[in-house]
Amino acid sequence: MGSTHALRPYRDADAPACAGVFDRAWHAGHPYAPRVIDEAVFLRETAGRRLIVAACGADRVLGFAGVHVPGAFVHHLYVDPPRAGGGIGRDLLAAALQLAGGRASLKCRLRNERALRFYEREGWTRGETGFEGGEPWIRLLSPGPRPLPSLHSGPFAPI
Repeated sequence: MGSTHALRPYRDADAPACAGVFDRAWHAGHPYAPRVIDEAVFLRETAGRRLIVAACGADRVLGFAGVHVPGAFVHHLYVDPPRAGGGIGRDLLAAALQLAGGRASLKCRLRNERALRFYEREGWTRGETGFEGGEPWIRLLSPGPRPLPSLHSGPFAPI
């Protein structure tokens, strides 16, 4: 499924598509933690975050990332499951790091093994662990900035 994608800032009109990606990706990565993710949940859980969208063409959302910039924390990184493995997550993660100032952390549920392997392949290292809602998580720490030429200008220029 190798069509190209471009990164761009989130637009309000992206909310329904982002909610759909969030729902499908959540269920693919967390089949043990069922929940309903609709547009209201998406908007509530991404409030106050800088959002980046990976899109094919003008409107087809393939994934998104959400960053709490002051805390250099990647809160969300979701790719539509049929598009996983095609570089979208890697590009979103690099853009999220750039928004965070080059260094960031994130939390990942320990049972989300595919996500853990992805972050570790990208050079993120394991940090502290904890529990949230009865579920174990681990903090992952970024390796530092890895610039993407397409992100050095425009809306993703260093802040």
